[in-house]
Amino acid sequence: MAKAPKVPRVALLWQKSSLGLYSNAPFDDLYKGVGHNNGNLAFVYAIASHIANPMRWLPWHTSVETLKKTADIVVIPCANQIGKHTDLGTMADKLEQAGLPVVSIGLGAQADSYDHDVAVSEGTLRWAKVIAQLHGGSAPNIYTRGAYTTGQLEKLGIPGAQTGGCPSYFINPAPDLGHRIYANWTKQMPPRFISVAGGHQSWAKIRTIEHQLISMIMDPVTPGQYVVQSMSDMIKVSRGEFDLIDPVVLEHIHRHTVPHYTPEEFRNWCRIYAKSFYDVPAWMDSLRNYDLTVGSRYHGIALALQAERMGLTVTIDSRTRELCENTMVPNIRQEDLQQPLTRTALGKIVQFDPVAYDKHRAAAAARYVPFLEANSVVPSPFLYKIAEAAE
Repeated sequence: MAKAPKVPRVALLWQKSSLGLYSNAPFDDLYKGVGHNNGNLAFVYAIASHIANPMRWLPWHTSVETLKKTADIVVIPCANQIGKHTDLGTMADKLEQAGLPVVSIGLGAQADSYDHDVAVSEGTLRWAKVIAQLHGGSAPNIYTRGAYTTGQLEKLGIPGAQTGGCPSYFINPAPDLGHRIYANWTKQMPPRFISVAGGHQSWAKIRTIEHQLISMIMDPVTPGQYVVQSMSDMIKVSRGEFDLIDPVVLEHIHRHTVPHYTPEEFRNWCRIYAKSFYDVPAWMDSLRNYDLTVGSRYHGIALALQAERMGLTVTIDSRTRELCENTMVPNIRQEDLQQPLTRTALGKIVQFDPVAYDKHRAAAAARYVPFLEANSVVPSPFLYKIAEAAE
């Protein structure tokens, strides 16, 4: 009797396993563990749930020897690495020396808008080219967040990437997710309980929007929450670690959120409303308590939809717009959101077709599954069930 083929071992390369974090850990450990943005937890958690191979989490600083000893394939959960803000030359060296097949999932390019080409460092460009060279066969081994990123890679001399979307599209296993979201959304109009996916204190262009959203969550009858993801000081205020923040930066956050409060009132506001999460199921469970999650952080919105609740992303750049368009997350450009914001206005802005959503999601899964299979990554059974609904 012939032996069954050996299932390749997968090394999931990430900063460290985000599943082993504890909320009472030192802040720097928590911040590093989430890859300097709590939103990263969404797509890393998603990718880990998609892989049925024997899998081991390994941090980016893992030695070449350990990689070669531990894994047959390296899977890299990717974010918006293609941009001027990264230099991944050292990682390129490591992957090249290991020589293992590499699969990149969710790679994105970040520019101010679709009208601009991305700027990229030499180190990151070489990293992307090394990944493209280390494929296990003739199929593409780079799954991008959308057509914009695929096009930017082509302009950089890296053709053939597969246009996809954010893997967080496939956290909820239900093939009829769109209908579930819509059923919950239409139970209550206008939306009452609101969660805000908070931005950053330096984002002056969305400050007026955030002030209006913050006013909504402070309703005494239907209170909401202000969930932060990045950067470090914004996350610190959600944990009450005010003494670890430069006073000037703390004042900037104060002005960005509740400028009419005294410093002490601002701190009390943070203790009541500002939240951060280090576990995806807990985050999603929290979002189930709200009719609508709205704000400029894509992953905070995407998790709401995966929790079968409505979301609306205020897009601020090419990255957030591309992510929304490729996972059918309701969105509106920041510059197009000029009207006064009320619950009724938000309800009218949200455009969501459950039939189109489920059809699009099934078609996306039907492309994602063969991508994984072609790269010797065994898809989890629930991905097949979502893909089966594709026409």
